[in-house]
Amino acid sequence: MAVFIADDPRFCEYGGGMADCATDHGQQVTLRAVESCSGDMTSNAEYIILVVGSYGAYFRLTKDEIDRKFPCIIVYTPDPMPEEDTFSLVRKMKEQLDLPVLAIADSSPRSVKNFSLFVAGGCDIKWLGLRPSDVVALKMHPLCMRPMNSRDLKLAQRLLEKDAVVKQRPEWVEELKKMVETRSKVEVEALSPLGWSFLSNVYFPDKMAAQDWI
Repeated sequence: MAVFIADDPRFCEYGGGMADCATDHGQQVTLRAVESCSGDMTSNAEYIILVVGSYGAYFRLTKDEIDRKFPCIIVYTPDPMPEEDTFSLVRKMKEQLDLPVLAIADSSPRSVKNFSLFVAGGCDIKWLGLRPSDVVALKMHPLCMRPMNSRDLKLAQRLLEKDAVVKQRPEWVEELKKMVETRSKVEVEALSPLGWSFLSNVYFPDKMAAQDWI
């Protein structure tokens, strides 16, 4: 398994080579890089490590060079459920570069579950968006919403009742309850009708200015 990393982090990969992610759309990095990444990571990032839950959002953010406008590291993993090595890599970045970790992902129970896995794996993560409260605040069209199926609803209830991490995050709980009440989920790509670069030029900068994450 591999992850995509954008901005300029440099670190040793498995076998002794150096990974340098300073390309237009980042670089695909094998998770085996974690095995030899120990104390040698460098970056000019000043703000955050941004974990992104969809390739569409990753592509838009890198195409619009958000990592240049807000010097940050953007990490995208194609795996629907992040692996332990992913947590380890992001945790190493956080510890070695002394940067907070924020997340942009779909407004869905699965995203919240993935956030809880990061925290349980020793990597504290804050939810920047997309959140159900954002959907209301932005007055997004109902057609942008997708109905939650029975599996989504069961996962949401399980997170609310049994997930130890989520139960300790009251703001996550409130957002999950909104999902259950509306029985809907929204993909990050649903921001596109508000403008192709709305995510990069409006949504993300506004969130950063307001420090709006939970």
